[in-house]
Amino acid sequence: MAESTEPPTAEADEAAGEVLATDQETQQPDTEAPEAMEESTEPVDVAASASSSDLPAATSETEKDRRIKEALARCEAPIKPEFLIPKPERAAAEEVPAEEKKRAGDRGSDEQQPSKKRRGQNKKNDRAGNHAAFKAVRQSQLCCKLAYMNRCTDEEEASAGTSGNTKCKNTHDVAAVLEAKPPPIAEKCPVLREWGVCPAGLNCRFGGHIVDSKNVDGEGMLISPESKWIEILPSMGVPMGERNVFEYSLVKQLRSRSYDFSRGIEAEKEWQRYVSGATEKPLGCLAEVERKPLDFTGKTVLAPLTTVGNLPFRRLCVKLGVDVTVGEMALSNSIVEGAPSDLSLLRRHESEKCFGVQVAGGDVQVMSKLAQFVDEQVDCDFVDINCGCPLDEIHRKGAGSRLMSANKKLEGIVRCMSSVLKTKPLTLKMRTAHFEDAKSKTKEFEGRIAHLLMPQLEEWGVSAITLHGRTARQRYTKLADWSYVAECSRRRKLSTPFIACGDTISWEDAEAHREKHGVDANMLGRGALIKPWIFTEIKERRHWDISASERFDLMRDFVNYGLEHWGSDARGVENTRRFLLEWMSFSCRYVPIGLLECMPPQINWRPRPYVGRNDLETKLASQNSADWVEISEMLLGKVPEGFSFAPKHKSNAYEKPADGRQAATETIEG
Repeated sequence: MAESTEPPTAEADEAAGEVLATDQETQQPDTEAPEAMEESTEPVDVAASASSSDLPAATSETEKDRRIKEALARCEAPIKPEFLIPKPERAAAEEVPAEEKKRAGDRGSDEQQPSKKRRGQNKKNDRAGNHAAFKAVRQSQLCCKLAYMNRCTDEEEASAGTSGNTKCKNTHDVAAVLEAKPPPIAEKCPVLREWGVCPAGLNCRFGGHIVDSKNVDGEGMLISPESKWIEILPSMGVPMGERNVFEYSLVKQLRSRSYDFSRGIEAEKEWQRYVSGATEKPLGCLAEVERKPLDFTGKTVLAPLTTVGNLPFRRLCVKLGVDVTVGEMALSNSIVEGAPSDLSLLRRHESEKCFGVQVAGGDVQVMSKLAQFVDEQVDCDFVDINCGCPLDEIHRKGAGSRLMSANKKLEGIVRCMSSVLKTKPLTLKMRTAHFEDAKSKTKEFEGRIAHLLMPQLEEWGVSAITLHGRTARQRYTKLADWSYVAECSRRRKLSTPFIACGDTISWEDAEAHREKHGVDANMLGRGALIKPWIFTEIKERRHWDISASERFDLMRDFVNYGLEHWGSDARGVENTRRFLLEWMSFSCRYVPIGLLECMPPQINWRPRPYVGRNDLETKLASQNSADWVEISEMLLGKVPEGFSFAPKHKSNAYEKPADGRQAATETIEG
């Protein structure tokens, strides 16, 4: 994409959808309550005295330096004053008599106190509205076979008695379903445009392929069980270009525990013999197995991100220049037992040239079994062990960052998986420690232990190591410690590729980490969610002042990828909407670089209330989830009745305000 340095025009925003009208709530972040403003696409002039044209050059420069210094001291983004919304005048607080204060204190125990700030993830009850639409949608759709092929073969076989299957229990009343369907979201189905056929068929929420209540392809040919398309695209659950879509027979073997895991079981037994002293030779030595070496030098890696690191988002990042992608964290137990939800996390798109799967588990035998399954059945370039997840739910399974504190178990998992994997390298991602302990033996590093694990992991058999420069307890409340990352790099005894992550938000950050901190590659998590075009910036060593219309086009690309992945029926549309909104809960934190007074930006900068260079840019900066929903409606039509949204991940940096508007959020890196 070409670099854009000029503010986008109204015509450009109309091309992205429609120019959004900003209102008072849109322009006000959650932490402020500025006065109402007139709708305008022009920057707001806060004070005539702030204009550099009315001041001598030296005075103007001094004033600018002072503003920048004060903003940085407050960890605020140094936004140009003409874009800032003036703070409202606050009335002086009335003096409260001492007796009234005492009575208020006595009532405190009876009145509802503010709840303690929760970290990590919103609870299921907080997100109940996210899934309410799916239940209603499921009952209003046709049988998927009838919708796609215009015939339900299961119903026909059951009626004819040629199959042992019972009659299809889904809806088959085509006329009633089509009559109840809302108007199409758009005239042309994006899936039909890309593939030449839409497997959602009569259930599709878009137009262009339903003729006389029948599903047709892009050339107007009727779809039937005998059509050529059925061989190319059997169903909506097998999207074009996606790999690791497992046959039901394989899933059935996992569920019935009939899959042959003999190699994994034998590796775990061999480990137990070594632990008991029955044998002196440990297993898992990297030199004993021939594998394709991993080369991460100078590359960018998209971190494994729960929820938001889905396949459509990874495709978007690939388009923007990322070199290596990693799937969402999957649980080893769930994979070995054939759970569809976790098996789907192993999917890979053909555009992902270097792709790894990440797994979490705390049992040596289960992880060994999983390594065998991935080695035999999964198309990927490497397997990554999660030793960094900070969630208590994962810790209770003995997995995530807790595994760092269980040295012998970690050794067993690494050695067994390394010995079982014959064709795929094994990597590991960890934090600086599970919980830091200043009273521990390693006082010089405040109880952090990653530097001790570095040479051990190399000996046990990992092919690459990734380090997140924080402990699990810190989450994201402090900046990553890159000096400690450099120390860990120096502790390597072999030339094992070393990847690190933490707070990278500009190409200068990425370059400095490679030159000063001894890392071979940069992994990006939150930085990629806030501005996925950071991969383009790193490759081209430039800052991209991306326009609002260009950002909207990226959202449109994500939506199209989502409709291909989850389907273009009502259920797929709402799935796509949900994950788009999850992403927008991060992207709203991006402050356009054209609005900043100094560069480069920092990930911990928080903006004061501001307006963008046009209405769309202002709307994209809103931290009000209602505005995110409004933007989603420009791409995916109106939300279902009763729809509400709360992000999965809460923020440690942004409080939820009293008026209930949702603030920005944080993700969990695996």
